[in-house]
Amino acid sequence: MRLYISADIEGIVGVVSRDHLGPEGFEYENARRWMTDTVVHACESAREEGVDEIVLSDSHGNGESILIDRLPDYVQIVRSWPRPLMMMQGVEIGSYAGAMLLGYHAGASHMGGVLSHTIGGTAFAEVRINGEIMPEAGINAAIAGHYDVPVILASGDDVALSEISEKIGDIVQVEVKKAYSTQSALMLTPAVAHKKLREGVKTALAKIGSAKPFKLENPVLEIVFRNRLPAEYLSYLKCVERTDGYTIRYHADDIVDLSRFIQFVVGYNSRLTF
Repeated sequence: MRLYISADIEGIVGVVSRDHLGPEGFEYENARRWMTDTVVHACESAREEGVDEIVLSDSHGNGESILIDRLPDYVQIVRSWPRPLMMMQGVEIGSYAGAMLLGYHAGASHMGGVLSHTIGGTAFAEVRINGEIMPEAGINAAIAGHYDVPVILASGDDVALSEISEKIGDIVQVEVKKAYSTQSALMLTPAVAHKKLREGVKTALAKIGSAKPFKLENPVLEIVFRNRLPAEYLSYLKCVERTDGYTIRYHADDIVDLSRFIQFVVGYNSRLTF
């Protein structure tokens, strides 16, 4: 039995501000350790339930946050960028019993949640698919669904988990903190959070037979930027429609095509000066 895990950092226990997000932050090394510990506990619990192999995506920032020398030998990890399937790269290889989204957060335009954003960091104000606001978890669940892999568990703060269940349905949720604001939360200790996660993994794997993949057919992508320049430049492409000063629309062939387009936009946008 194989399991896929996509891990982000904003929804990890202990993480609450920009001090945790990158090498310039004074607590980034702690955040990396908390993130790694979260992944290791999930992997160990899955192993106890009969999982033979795990493919893991390091999905935060530069894609090099997880301390790989701490990972069990039955884990393979996808690191760094760019990747056509973004935070879900590796889910296309072989078959999986399910996917887990660890350390996830709410979407960019959500009023609540700790460090809420959608893929493009501070560049994207909102992402919509087929007219519906879609956070990272929804996009990534649809990528997994394209390969008939159901998302069976998510962890993060209370706001993120509420949004995830609203978008992709009833899955096992592991809440590790309650959001007060964008950079404040009431949270569990790592030891308690990891115990909850281990129990959640066991519960999720026990429901494998009833889990359904989340699919988005004929996806139409809309990205609302926080600045006008990306929308203007991207509108020069024949495949892109600019619908207002800040928004572009892209008719994707499928969710994989949509993912590749977003990865292109993110890579392109990072080179723009505003």
